[in-house]
Amino acid sequence: MVSPGSLTLDHVLRTVFPGGESGHQSGAAELPVQMIPQNGEPRWIVIGDSRDAAPVLRSWRPFKVGTRLRWSAIVGASSLGVLARVPGVISSQASIDFSYWRRSLPAFQDDWAPVIYIGNPSHTRKVTVFFVARADHSFKAVAKAPLHDLSRRAILNEADILDHLAGADYLPASLFHDPQRGIAAQSWLEGQPVSRTLTPAHMELLARFALLGTTIRVSAQRASIVRELDQADFPFDRNVLSRAREFLDYDEPLPAFIEHRDFAPWNLKRLPNGRTGAIDWEWAVTQGLPCQDIFRYFYIQDALFHGRGDPWRALNSHPLVQEHFRRFSIRPEALPALAMHYLLRVLAMDWQSGNKFLAEYALRQIQSLLSLRSARTVQA
Repeated sequence: MVSPGSLTLDHVLRTVFPGGESGHQSGAAELPVQMIPQNGEPRWIVIGDSRDAAPVLRSWRPFKVGTRLRWSAIVGASSLGVLARVPGVISSQASIDFSYWRRSLPAFQDDWAPVIYIGNPSHTRKVTVFFVARADHSFKAVAKAPLHDLSRRAILNEADILDHLAGADYLPASLFHDPQRGIAAQSWLEGQPVSRTLTPAHMELLARFALLGTTIRVSAQRASIVRELDQADFPFDRNVLSRAREFLDYDEPLPAFIEHRDFAPWNLKRLPNGRTGAIDWEWAVTQGLPCQDIFRYFYIQDALFHGRGDPWRALNSHPLVQEHFRRFSIRPEALPALAMHYLLRVLAMDWQSGNKFLAEYALRQIQSLLSLRSARTVQA
């Protein structure tokens, strides 16, 4: 495993292409490699003819306008086969051995072109490989390989989730997983990117996550949250966290849901049937609390896109969210406990994964929720 902030092209290629059974590169071929860096590290890696990578690069749609304009130039150059001429793109040759994928990935063909994406630096960082058929540029598979122990666990958890939910039309199908290496592959979920706006299709997907006839309690999740908080080496005020944990004593039965746990626009697609589907199920659980994915959708966008800092008000006043609460009989008095569960869980998770920015954001939102309760107590 590699330390965050020290990733090299060679390490990525060795992770993605492990070589033959004996570890020797006997079946390797020398191929052109074009690397699109970010902050001095690999972000995208194109192997072979960049024209084969264009469908993958085109499918990635940045939300920020400035990034989107720069990315359009990258996609255009790739489509024309001149990606190497783009300023900043680093070209080289590398020995690539596909023997691992021939053994592991069902129906793998040598004419599948790999396009590699490297996630943001963190302790859950991973490498995603998109395999595209050179003949017709159709997507054949998506594979993931870990760069850290936490990402290994996340990748294998996603494979288990996909197996558990096999047959549902709103997620990819699992193709294989390798517990020893922490590598897994899945089908490509066909669909178009969605906007950041919450729509009825989003809410219908969340409704499909409901486990009808099954209930769950916030209080039953308290012990696991407290354990995660106690194990974290926080620099935060423990008194604040102690007060926040009191919210988790809420003991009324609530409808249980599948939790995606990273329900955000970049992990959603508009499917050919008009419905919405989801990818990146690495943090998911098959039986969890209601509303957690709604909180994720509002809070993560507020954090990353520098929103007004009041997602609690925004989500509680949104008509689609209000209708969801009514549909599943989620009472207003349950919402602070559900939100605090979400915030405490992501506080521990983000701190553990090395994301100080998001951890500090979660703490501010915890303090805001505590302030709201204090204000209501005084008013009462």
